Amino acid sequence: MTAAPTIARLTVADAAAYRDLRLEALQNAPSAFGSSYEAESKNSLADFEGTLTRSYIAGAWLNGSLVGTAGFYREQHTKVAHRGNVWGVYVKPEARGRGLARALVTDVLAHARTQVKQAHLSVVTENESTRRLYEALGFTIYGTEPRSLFVDGRYLDEHMMVLRLD
Repeated sequence: MTAAPTIARLTVADAAAYRDLRLEALQNAPSAFGSSYEAESKNSLADFEGTLTRSYIAGAWLNGSLVGTAGFYREQHTKVAHRGNVWGVYVKPEARGRGLARALVTDVLAHARTQVKQAHLSVVTENESTRRLYEALGFTIYGTEPRSLFVDGRYLDEHMMVLRLD
């Protein structure tokens, strides 16, 4: 019997599990992220610990394994400090279909509400299921960035989305 998933903020103690899942995500879904496996695989465990310290990263745990993540960081400059960014949303293929992505983003947005007035994210235009999830959570498209990413020899457009939290 499979235990119920747990959603919790990741800490420095989770850095090794986070690193492994992040690298898997970058390999399995390269068009979903602005970063790359080649770049992040060179980072030390201390680099991943730093990411966990600087950002709010929610993790989905299932049967003792980290199976999903979603991150949030607040903009730091005064004129944009009312804004934050949702990033790094990923759920392992074998754990999908359980509502984990929704639960992770919902957790991140609960944190964001204590920090900012609006949350931003971007999603590749071809990723319709993820766009629909974000829209169901209240995000709206406010623009499309052409040729935002270049992955595996192809240019990909991204929808820029926003959710007002106030």
